[in-house]
Amino acid sequence: MALTLALSVALSITILLTHGTQGDGVRVFLLQPDIWEPPRDDVYLRFNMSNQQVASSLTNLTVCSRIHLTAITKLQVFLSYATREKFANAIMFYISDGKHFFRFNNKPQEVIGELKLPTVLRQWWHYCHVLSGNTYTVYVDGVALASGPLQADDRVLPLNGTFVIGQEQDGISSRFSSQQILKGYVTQVNLWSRSLNASEVETIASCRQDLNGDIFSSDVSDVELINAQEKSVSLSEICSEKERFIIFSEARNFDYSRSHCKLIGSDIYGPSTQKLSSVLNKTLWEEDLCEKEEIWVGVTDRENEGIWRRESDNTVVTDIYWGPGQPDNSTTENCIIMAARTASWNDYNCNKTYACVVCQEPKGVPLYLRGACKDMKTETMFEILSYYNSKPFFHGFYGLMIYKSGVKEWVMKDTVHNKTVATVELASKDLYPLGRHRWTLQDSLCKKPVGSRLEMSLSTCTNGEYMCNNGQCIDLSSRCDDKDDCQDETDENNCTVLKIPPGYRAFKPPKNPSDHTKPLRPTMIFNFLRFLKIEDVQQAITLEFVLSLQWTDSRLKYLNLRDEYHANRLSREETERIWHPELEFPNVKDGEKKVIKVNFFVARSNSSLPADFNSVSMDKVYGGNSARILKQQHISASFVCTFNVFYYPFDVQHCSVLVQLSSLSKQLVQLTEGRSMVKYNQNSSLTTYIISDFFTREINGSTRESMIQVGYKLTRQYTLIVLSIYLPSLMLMAIGYTTLYVNVQSLQVRLTISLTTLLVLYTFFNQTSSSLPKTAYIKMIDVWFFFCTILLFLIILVHVMVEGLERESTVAVSPSFMKGQRKVTAETVLRVVRFMVVPVILVVFCSIYLYVLLI
Repeated sequence: MALTLALSVALSITILLTHGTQGDGVRVFLLQPDIWEPPRDDVYLRFNMSNQQVASSLTNLTVCSRIHLTAITKLQVFLSYATREKFANAIMFYISDGKHFFRFNNKPQEVIGELKLPTVLRQWWHYCHVLSGNTYTVYVDGVALASGPLQADDRVLPLNGTFVIGQEQDGISSRFSSQQILKGYVTQVNLWSRSLNASEVETIASCRQDLNGDIFSSDVSDVELINAQEKSVSLSEICSEKERFIIFSEARNFDYSRSHCKLIGSDIYGPSTQKLSSVLNKTLWEEDLCEKEEIWVGVTDRENEGIWRRESDNTVVTDIYWGPGQPDNSTTENCIIMAARTASWNDYNCNKTYACVVCQEPKGVPLYLRGACKDMKTETMFEILSYYNSKPFFHGFYGLMIYKSGVKEWVMKDTVHNKTVATVELASKDLYPLGRHRWTLQDSLCKKPVGSRLEMSLSTCTNGEYMCNNGQCIDLSSRCDDKDDCQDETDENNCTVLKIPPGYRAFKPPKNPSDHTKPLRPTMIFNFLRFLKIEDVQQAITLEFVLSLQWTDSRLKYLNLRDEYHANRLSREETERIWHPELEFPNVKDGEKKVIKVNFFVARSNSSLPADFNSVSMDKVYGGNSARILKQQHISASFVCTFNVFYYPFDVQHCSVLVQLSSLSKQLVQLTEGRSMVKYNQNSSLTTYIISDFFTREINGSTRESMIQVGYKLTRQYTLIVLSIYLPSLMLMAIGYTTLYVNVQSLQVRLTISLTTLLVLYTFFNQTSSSLPKTAYIKMIDVWFFFCTILLFLIILVHVMVEGLERESTVAVSPSFMKGQRKVTAETVLRVVRFMVVPVILVVFCSIYLYVLLI
């Protein structure tokens, strides 16, 4: 541990506290920056405000500080000012779980809650809090990020208390806690008796000028150091950004090395100058961190031959220390290896050469430890730092360390309580505990005893991403999309949609989500696909349809739902584990139906639940009320329909499909008209019928189960029937009628034609009747044929009667009102029948016939 401590402190001091060579230095205070040391409650800076000589109280003020954190505690207190024993929060600036808080005269300022800053260690942050009149403004790195009304019961701040940096006071300089320490570095803490303007704040934050506070300044005031240390550092050193890197000693090819850097949220490091290359080479040589003494440099000419660009930012690098004869301009050698001994660069084949890799240290991209049952998200954050046993180690922001302790073994240690939490043995000495692994517990964790195994993961994956087993991050939409997006192809494993809680009872229907006192009312969509056969003689209709039921089951949870519900299909095993309604069709013919297909889907209707930062699976979880289960049944069956063919062929039929819930009381589940819909997107005009007027209606009978009627109207298309029945029968009647015009003496002709016409009409009638349903009542088509038959029969009788008149020369007719006698001839009778009797009968019958049809 001594070696580790020395390395860590040396790294921090070297990078952060190098004595400046330009400009005047500022005092930088070390408040227990060592990340391996447990936090203490006796490390802080203190200043007695009574010693200041400016004012006794303030109404306007500005307090600024520059902070550099190396670790985090539960309550990260930057500044604390107490004016009396029971008024310890006169000024208090702190961070808890990544959220910023500021108190003035014990009143929290709500406007600072609008700050959205990443939790980043080992980076300087400049904060300024400006109180001007009734306005509070917070500046971060010189930019005003939030401003609003000042919350305070008393605007006057007395300057008679104790000002503490790096701890919270629960009394006057008392009752400190080790979990409220500022672990890291602090400088340029200043307090002004006025409100600084935006230009002044930006000037200080950008290190262009060091303005000292008139009330307090950490650079000039007599600040008391309690177990703290101080260094002098130039402003240019503080504000300059340095390129930092992590060396991995395992030999890999270039593409594999680049993938390895991506796992920690970084790119292969490519020095932009020979000076930086020398710094890298010195570190590599002194620490002896590479097995082959050759490392990949993150500079390639893959894009344009001979133009070398950095992988991290695509900038062109020209200040290169090439080895003898390099580069050799080979189109197959597009990557660069640096020799550890000479620091010279040589181009090599990216895929056929193996070397160590140097990753650029990630900035603001933490790794997350999931599965450890932490209370706050920031407790899951890790960074990759210096070396332990020649391997980079992982530093948890709150003091957890993950480092290599053996050939293949890695240890998770709690440095706050100085105990080992868990260990894991990897498959190879060259692997790192990135991705998903099962750790052996050395201390109780997540309510699991010592010795048990707990799955935990370490990766840079954030919300909206899925972590592959090896730690690679992919977009969550690529999870379970039937394509292998992970390099280890684990994104297509365990593609379940349902998350069924313990104690779920599949036999019990869910409650109504809007009113638990009412039965569940599923949404029903009845989609007619095809009318396959309409048999009016057998009084049955063969249909093909898709019946969809949708309902909400608040007991369930769902995983990774997509916008398109067809992508959220449930497997057969999943459907067998949940409740779903079964349907019956009471009017199906012979009780037989053909179920072509049954599918279950989940349709997303609301947003997901808040992400669980402890979840190893990283699935997006939806509550039961955020989605609907959709059951689709594709069915083909014949349904009974009572045809009323009295008006045939001008009849209209009203048919329906009865849908009933099977073995479910309507007190628990009920199909309702208001939540039912009928669809038919095909051509409404069939061969013999026109389909229209779809509807649904509840059947409120005495049955225990809920039943609903899905109805429709069939209007027979009569055009062909009129042409094939009515027109021929009219033509036959016309033929019979024309016999009345045949010469009286040609009886044989008249009778032959009339009888033949009657015979043909009767045969036609029989053929037509055989294609109609057998009914006990007379149909309109029957009436028509009866009329035609009777009319032809009457015409035949007329012909027989006029034959008798031809044999008698005259017939004496002497009614009482006639003075003379007239003779009735056969020609006269035929004339009366053909011009008066038949037309009158035809007009009267057709009028009545049409009237009956129309009503």
